Amino acid sequence: MVPEVYEWGIRTCRVILFAVAAIACAAAGRGAAAERDLTRAVYDYAVTSYCGTLTPEVEAGFKIELAALTVRAGLDKEAARRLRIRGWVEADREWRNRGLGGQRAWCREEGLPAARHFRAIAIGVKQP
Repeated sequence: MVPEVYEWGIRTCRVILFAVAAIACAAAGRGAAAERDLTRAVYDYAVTSYCGTLTPEVEAGFKIELAALTVRAGLDKEAARRLRIRGWVEADREWRNRGLGGQRAWCREEGLPAARHFRAIAIGVKQP
């Protein structure tokens, strides 16, 4: 039988390891979020459309970012088309997954920030 002190130590180590793994996953997610690609830009644009935050400024910012990301990644027309389609499909899947009640949270958490992001690009406050 293992003394209580050792059981406590084992449980503590497990909790610490779990916390470190969770922090590492969160940090990796933030790094990936900082690196925008064509698929993410199209996904964000589609979310603005689903959420009703699509305005001429949002569309202008999207077009500017779309062009910049395409050039920056050195994509040919076919590769860019595939990434754009993937963004639309991901947004559509998420829309279907959320259901009617989940849309409000989705629009608040992703739609509004995406609209603000594209507007900032359109007015020159943010670089694509």
